[in-house]
Amino acid sequence: MKRNTLILIAIALLAHISNAQQESIFGNAAFNPYLINPAAGGMGSVLQFETTYRTQWIGYNGGPRTIAFTGFSPIKTSSEKVLQEYNYHDDALFGLPERTTGSTKHIVGGKLLNDAIGPFSKSSVQLSYAIHLPLTKTINFGAGLSAGWSNLRLDESRVVLYDALDNSYAQFLGGTNFQNILDANAGIVLYNKSLFLGLSTNQLLNNMVQFNDVETLSRYNRHFNLQGSYRFEAGNKIELEPTLLARYVKNSPLSADIGLRTIINNSSWLSLQYRTSNALVVRVGSTLVKNLYLCYGYEHSLGALQSTNSGSHEIQLGIILGNNRNLSKEIEDSKQGADPVEQGQ
Repeated sequence: MKRNTLILIAIALLAHISNAQQESIFGNAAFNPYLINPAAGGMGSVLQFETTYRTQWIGYNGGPRTIAFTGFSPIKTSSEKVLQEYNYHDDALFGLPERTTGSTKHIVGGKLLNDAIGPFSKSSVQLSYAIHLPLTKTINFGAGLSAGWSNLRLDESRVVLYDALDNSYAQFLGGTNFQNILDANAGIVLYNKSLFLGLSTNQLLNNMVQFNDVETLSRYNRHFNLQGSYRFEAGNKIELEPTLLARYVKNSPLSADIGLRTIINNSSWLSLQYRTSNALVVRVGSTLVKNLYLCYGYEHSLGALQSTNSGSHEIQLGIILGNNRNLSKEIEDSKQGADPVEQGQ
């Protein structure tokens, strides 16, 4: 009986972490690509923090739930300012930051994540560093690396046993019902004010799964993400941005999000995405007040899960910070640059 119990636990675990997408899927990655690519922070030369909550398969007991906190900022390596002036008038419905190019940028960031499905949960802490180099005055190339710690845990309170008096299961939980691993992620980006291309890989170290004394040949598979978008004007204060995010994981079919984002007055947006793994995603977002922004997405399943759940929800709340306008310096610079004849009048 003990052997059977261990086998059942191992099968349940491997169903979650072996032959499927193991990393979290975010519908908001088109707006905040740093969620999946450690090189993608700091393209706009601003300080940005974001909180994400995602719950999938509403109505299905034990569906995936994800909470993520991300943040990144350029850091100072010389006397020059690294943050652009941003929303110094403290406007509501303020404009989104433009990507900045033509200079070298050093960016540090971090991500906290908790991902749960059924009785399994994974908590991660990651720190990142990226460098962005100018290829021309209008195009930058960047590379980034993140590393950190992850903990995979089995929550015994969410396990339903056929035999409630199964002593062998109790003995199993008396051991270590979690695994700690060190892992890394890497990515590159190419961008200008309109174009963004990104390539990244997660779970770079391809760690072996070791859960108690249950021996497996399974690994935390590497995930590969290819991302692209291009933004262009389509009318008075309206811009369109086609987006693509393709994902590949060993032992899992290729998946892609193909979408179009409509941006109004550079402050509000509406997007529609089709996921080739049979889902339709609608997202709406806007800047608010005090440099805050809010984004909500609804994902409707189109495949076999359609009849078993009422969709998935994802919400982001973030803040974007930059330098305030230095009016005193602007006035002083203006005086120094004035014509000497004018100064003498």
